[in-house]
Amino acid sequence: MVFGVAPVPTTSLVGATTLAARGAVGVEGVHADPSSPLCRKVLTRVPELATWEDWYAHPRWLSNGHAHTIAATKLRATNGIAYHRQLLDTPDGGTLALDLLSAVEPRAAPGDVQTFVESPPPLAPERPFLLLTSGLGGGSGDTYVRAMAATAASRGWQVGVLNMRSCGGSPVTSPRLFSACRGSTDDVRLAIEHVRATRISDAAPLAAVGWSNSGTIIANVLSEAAAARRAAREGGPAPPRGLDAAASLATPLNMPACSANLDRWFHRAIYDRAITGSLTRKFRDARALFEDDTGAPLALPQWEGLDAPTTYLPDVKAACAAKSVREIDEALTRRCFGFGSVDEYYAHASADQRLAEIEEPLFVLNAYDDPIAPGPYVPLDAGHANPNVLVALTAHGG
Repeated sequence: MVFGVAPVPTTSLVGATTLAARGAVGVEGVHADPSSPLCRKVLTRVPELATWEDWYAHPRWLSNGHAHTIAATKLRATNGIAYHRQLLDTPDGGTLALDLLSAVEPRAAPGDVQTFVESPPPLAPERPFLLLTSGLGGGSGDTYVRAMAATAASRGWQVGVLNMRSCGGSPVTSPRLFSACRGSTDDVRLAIEHVRATRISDAAPLAAVGWSNSGTIIANVLSEAAAARRAAREGGPAPPRGLDAAASLATPLNMPACSANLDRWFHRAIYDRAITGSLTRKFRDARALFEDDTGAPLALPQWEGLDAPTTYLPDVKAACAAKSVREIDEALTRRCFGFGSVDEYYAHASADQRLAEIEEPLFVLNAYDDPIAPGPYVPLDAGHANPNVLVALTAHGG
């Protein structure tokens, strides 16, 4: 397998000069600069990315992206996981829940959830640490998160799961939830600083994996880190050390396009409805923080990272009755984080426009038939434009 526009006889990507593509979609394969050290290193060590023979093969009965996505949600069985939860205070009075992996338990049936223990895992400061962040509204109990946590632990990693605000059963202590960029990148950096200060040595690598919306957040964190280092080179303060590498999985890096895709009737009825239901339940649980004793919306402080932060009025009734993610973003997110419209928020938060700036290794993995972040909106050229980025696209996987 080599990089290019069609299958070729050779079986190895290593040493190739172009990128390979195959299958009906015509773009399945690895997209990167084949001369880059990152590409050569990854393809040498990861056979699943290096040859067609080892490439991902979907179950024959799951050749449809919708079927694959839904089946994985309902049927995946994973190891049981025991976490130790640490609550991190944010400058605005919010709370983040960082769940440290304490033990991997025998394989569990679909639907089983994680357990929590009082004692943190033993310190192992020289071991690498993997920070996981789930998809929109999810948390440490999601089966795909637990599966990744168990696999990483089996390969020698320490693991922690950052539950974004209101997610994973974390307490909501301030009238601010999360976005795909502003505010949430601050929260991820806070968690990174906490891990570096309390769990690992200066020599130990720290990497992150983000799914879906959190994949966008992680990519934006890397972009902001690069901007901070550029500012430091021009005389600004030196930023604290951040992530050493990351992966962005099944991520809507082009948010305007993926939002429009989610508005198609089937996608709206299945995926948008399910995600929105989860988000509205979280907001209702925290509703008292957004309104006064009479039920009127409170004038709340906007995200302090704005040039001129002021107050905003949340549309509490609309958020509680929302039928789509876009309606929640209109009622809450774009207002809290200082955007004039939802479209402005989506355009700003999209990470595809920032991939060229990233200076740490970033692996982007999507399936072409992903119903929420489909193949046509995956920035395949990012791997060619930036030697620090490697993009892989499978034909199937949901």
